[in-house]
Amino acid sequence: ANEIAFLSMDNIWRANQLFFMVGPIQGFSVFTGTKNFLSYLLYGQDIGGWAGGDLTQVSIAIVKYWTTTLIISAIGCWVYLFASNPTPTEYQSRRPGCIIFTFIAMDVLHPCVYLWTVSNKFSAEDAKKMTCVQKLTSVGWWKSCLATAILNETLTNIFRYVAPAYNFMLPILVFYNATFGVSGGFTLVAVGAGH
Repeated sequence: ANEIAFLSMDNIWRANQLFFMVGPIQGFSVFTGTKNFLSYLLYGQDIGGWAGGDLTQVSIAIVKYWTTTLIISAIGCWVYLFASNPTPTEYQSRRPGCIIFTFIAMDVLHPCVYLWTVSNKFSAEDAKKMTCVQKLTSVGWWKSCLATAILNETLTNIFRYVAPAYNFMLPILVFYNATFGVSGGFTLVAVGAGH
């Protein structure tokens, strides 16, 4: 409803992020619901109450590892593209997939970094007390550096406009390579009119 009431790049960016992040959670919900239904059907267990505990941490873990997998896979796509020594035709057909995957990774980078660094209690005072070697071997210091590098206003503004811009550039990119048209058609069908 927010997208219809007030359309902005923030809304488009958040809608893209949500689209790419909730798939595994929906799969987990379907799996859990099917398991509970089979428990009721086969064993007569009461599934009317909530006995599974708080699933918030499970959902956070699913999103955290899923977004990390997407980002690492995007990097892997580019490494494979250049390391496989493709012919010009193979390069031309593989490159659009790498570009699309890179835009997806850019969409989920902020939530991924936030989820990995939100619990970090490392402060500037802690950093001043440490030697260079201690900093390099400290997980807290690396999380702090990652959060500072990614979760800043400048990079947020860049990603807010660049990542969703793919949706606006897609009709033009189809003239460059038809694979973008297949990707755009799939995205249009998968996202649907409610997106």
